[in-house]
Amino acid sequence: MAVHHGGKVGKAGKTLASKSSTQKAKSKAGSTLSKHKADKH
Repeated sequence: MAVHHGGKVGKAGKTLASKSSTQKAKSKAGSTLSKHKADKH
């Protein structure tokens, strides 16, 4: 599977990966990623 950088999903991935993100941001990013995964993969 190709890895795409940038866009909403890429930003969500970076948010989850970075340790400095807030818990609120992480949960939002997590749901963005899981929704994307459900839709596109």
